[in-house]
Amino acid sequence: MIAVRRAEPSDVDAIRQIGLTTWPVAYGGLVPEEFITDGLAQWWSAEAVERGISKGITLVATEGDALLGMVGLGREGDSWVMWKLYVLPDHQGKGIGKALLDAAIAALPDGTPELLLDVLVANEQAIGFYRAQGFTEATRTPDRDLGADLMWMVIDLDRT
Repeated sequence: MIAVRRAEPSDVDAIRQIGLTTWPVAYGGLVPEEFITDGLAQWWSAEAVERGISKGITLVATEGDALLGMVGLGREGDSWVMWKLYVLPDHQGKGIGKALLDAAIAALPDGTPELLLDVLVANEQAIGFYRAQGFTEATRTPDRDLGADLMWMVIDLDRT
């Protein structure tokens, strides 16, 4: 049975392993190899994962003692942004990504009006998943130009 819980400092190595395993699969053929290598070093280092756990919201999907996926959220200006949502390749298509996304939305502070994410425009699989969950292309975004290879998506969380 899959459970989603808050990440703990003792999860750092297992969360890093999720990133190190999923990034080459998710982005292989979509981006230059250098992008993958640089991203793994920058965003999946022990320090980056620890920072995400301590300063943002990091949740993990577990089955028994195994971590199967993770989601990481943080602030960018006045906005909440989902920076990471990854499920180990062998466990994709089983509802784990949706469970992580639902738990991430539930973990946001009350009154949070929307959740943003950035995604590679070439990553049709991820874009399809996010659209199926209710995300659309964002019109209002944090003051950060993503360039031509990435786009902002948003889901309206107005629960009234």
